[in-house]
Formats: sequence, structure tokens, C-alpha cells
Amino acid sequence: MTVLPTTHAATAWTSTVESAIRALTPAGGGEVRYRDVVTHIETLPGFPGWESWGMRPHKGGEQPRALRSVTLAAGKLKDAGVIVQPRRGYYLLVQDTPMFTPAPTPAPEPTPTPAPVKATVTRTIPVVTEAGVQYIPPTVTAVDGGYGDDAGLRRMAVEATRCFGSWSTRSEQCGSCPLAALCQQAGMTDFAEVAAALDAETERAVANAAQPTPAPKPAPSEGVSFAPTKGMKVVQTPFDLTCTVCDKQIPTGSDVVHVPGKGACHPGCAH
Repeated sequence: MTVLPTTHAATAWTSTVESAIRALTPAGGGEVRYRDVVTHIETLPGFPGWESWGMRPHKGGEQPRALRSVTLAAGKLKDAGVIVQPRRGYYLLVQDTPMFTPAPTPAPEPTPTPAPVKATVTRTIPVVTEAGVQYIPPTVTAVDGGYGDDAGLRRMAVEATRCFGSWSTRSEQCGSCPLAALCQQAGMTDFAEVAAALDAETERAVANAAQPTPAPKPAPSEGVSFAPTKGMKVVQTPFDLTCTVCDKQIPTGSDVVHVPGKGACHPGCAH
């Protein structure tokens, strides 16, 4: 009588699968189909159903573990030389082969449990003076202003962001950042400083353009003061001239007289 295994281990199913193959093999020998082996096991007395050995995931569904154990047990019989597999899904019993008996699995040796290690705890005893021991709890200072008043919180928030202070109204990350308002204010401050510098430079340029350029003062005429020759009119030259008497330059806007027969000259050279 074949005894059904109590576990889905492949070694436990080798004897059951071998008994089924021997029972299904014709008298003259021949192949036995895998499906016939499964049907033969299902007809054994006391068969509880394949689901009794548990289920396993298979190709998007579930398959009984024992059906997989039948295939693995047949593989072990093949390795032991009890059967051969001429084609897929068929087994052929090797004649004059004794019944396969799997080697017993040795029981694992018990591992000794190490003795618990006792930890040595050193207690620090405070030194008690005449005044006794006084405990002062640490004082926790609450920050009411949040990121705006605490530089440490701002630094932590900056290190946790990847914008590097480049605030933008179109950024989703800037909308949820606790430093978005500060970044916007910093950007506006920078823009205001640049705009103020440009405005000051523009105003200076406009003011300088509105002021008339002072005309250069005429160089004082050389020589001592004199009374012009009677009949000669003293005028101011509109351009530079060369004195026909002393051969020196008469700057634009300086006094000049015209001496008949000589030409333009300094008033002092006209005597």
C-alpha cells in the first residue's frame, strides 16, 4: 500500500511517484505519461486533494505545490538512474532497477546557546556638598518669527532646496517653499538697488548736459594799459589771429585793433 507523503518536499514524493510508474508500466515495458501518474495518485485510498499540500503562484494564477513535487521527484528518480525520460511528459522505467530509497536527511546538530553576557553598568554618583545638589533644567527659547527671524532655520531650508535662491513665480517648488517670500524680497531688493544706481547715473548725465559750458576766458593782452590810437576801433576777434607786429597769437575773444597798412595787432602794439 502506497503511503501518501505529509509534506510537499520532492524527496518525500519519490517513492509515491516510483510506485505509480511501476504500477502503470505495461508487462513488456513501455512509456508512462505524466498525466497518468497524476491520475493514479488521485485514485489512491485516502487522497485528500492536491490543495491539501498548499498552493503556489504559477503563470498569473495558483498551482498545487504537490503537482510541482511530482515533477521534481521524477527528476530525482532520473538522476538516480531508476527512470529515463525519452520525451517531454513521458517516463520509462529502467528494467531490473531496485526500488529507489532516498537517503535519510541527517538531523541538524543543536547549536549551543551562548551564555548571556552581563553588562557592567558604571553609575556616576554626584558629589553632595553642604549646599546639596541643584538641578537646573535647560531653557528652551521659542522662535516666534519662524524662518524670518532664525538664521539656522533659513540655512536648513536653503540646504534642502535645489533652486539656489532663483525665485520664480512659475515654479511649483517655489510656491511650496517656506523661504519663497524671503527669496522674492531679496530679489526685489537687488532690483531696487540696481535701478537706483541707474537712475542716479542718468540724473547726473542729464544735469551735466543742461549746464552750459563756460567759455574760456581770454588771455590778458600783453603789455601795459594804454589808450588806443585816435581813430582806431578796438574790437574782439571772433577767431584766433597772429599779431602782425609781435608775431604772437591773439586768442579768440581778445581785444584787437586794425592798423592800416599793418593789419590786426594787439592794442599795445598799435603805437
